Amino acid sequence: MSQIKRIFSFSFFFFVIYFVCFGGILDNFVYTFDTDELLNSSELELNVLGLYLKYIEEGKEEYKITANQTRSYLYSQLKPDDSAVLNVLSEYTPGNEEEAIRKLDIVVSNYPDSVIANAIRIYFDFIKWEKTKDAQSFKKILSSIDIIKESIGDTPFTVYYESILEWEASDSEKKDALLENLENMYWDYPSNRKIQELLIVQAFELEKFEKVTQLANSYISISNKDERIIFLIASSYFHLDKIKEARSQIEWIIQNSTKKTVLSKSYELLGDISNTLTQKNNYYKMSAEIDPENSDALAKLATSLYQENEKDNLEISRMYLARALVNNPDNHSIQEALKVIDRKLKRNYFLSIHLPFFIVLLGIFFVVYKFGGENKSENGNRNQDD
Repeated sequence: MSQIKRIFSFSFFFFVIYFVCFGGILDNFVYTFDTDELLNSSELELNVLGLYLKYIEEGKEEYKITANQTRSYLYSQLKPDDSAVLNVLSEYTPGNEEEAIRKLDIVVSNYPDSVIANAIRIYFDFIKWEKTKDAQSFKKILSSIDIIKESIGDTPFTVYYESILEWEASDSEKKDALLENLENMYWDYPSNRKIQELLIVQAFELEKFEKVTQLANSYISISNKDERIIFLIASSYFHLDKIKEARSQIEWIIQNSTKKTVLSKSYELLGDISNTLTQKNNYYKMSAEIDPENSDALAKLATSLYQENEKDNLEISRMYLARALVNNPDNHSIQEALKVIDRKLKRNYFLSIHLPFFIVLLGIFFVVYKFGGENKSENGNRNQDD
């Protein structure tokens, strides 16, 4: 235990020495990289950084104007790399990430070991990578992460972006390791909202629903929570058969969210936890009306209607399944359900249209045969009598 304390003391001492001797205030961004937290920081430099990033995220000019005005009081306090990064951010125009990346590449070449320069370059390269999955951006991000780690070790910022970048290409064992690393960082920085949200997302993907619900209590109590994360929490409660808790979170989303995708999935989940087919039909229909591209809700509505009244709802069930398949053409379960419905419709069509026709036709043949035979017999008898 004493050895661990010595290691921690040394690490903390190194951290303090680094920031006193080399790092600027903006280097704290790698520990608190949520824009809302930056805006609430007691450090004016971090407020300015938060305003610029808020402008990039939302495009509202007032954020940029306020940042420029506030920054004018800080010129003498900023380190050269801090000032260079803020210059790039002040010149940013919405949608022009390529130009910002080009300028940040120059800043990094001038200050190759700068934590803030590498961090903001990661921020912009990640925006580009999310859109294009560009291999060069991927490599640049990892390179900048390595530079930051060599300077100050693992940080919430580096662990966050490493987890996202490596996740898709990892097998289940590697994903477990990434999740564990992310969780360790969360316990070191429990107030970091981005780390907590990513931890919930990745735990949910690995179906670690207990872990999600363990994180839920602290998350649902914050003021600026994301309804998409709340939906994952509600779904986790549902998977654990904690229906009351799931319903409570869904009701919060319905009251507070304006995102149609989240609202649609929330009504779909209400359908899942409903006890009667009538309730299920109503919620699935509301879900599909909010987001007509929600193939899961359409397929569930088709199934629920079919279960409610197989005879009367067969055609409308097929219609909803067909719409679901248009939205999700590779969904095997929807394809199979549609085949079952089609077979039943063909059978019903045969029974209602073709079979009566054949019966009538057979009846006609029978009448013709019967009466035709009798007429021939009568004619034969008459000929014999003659």
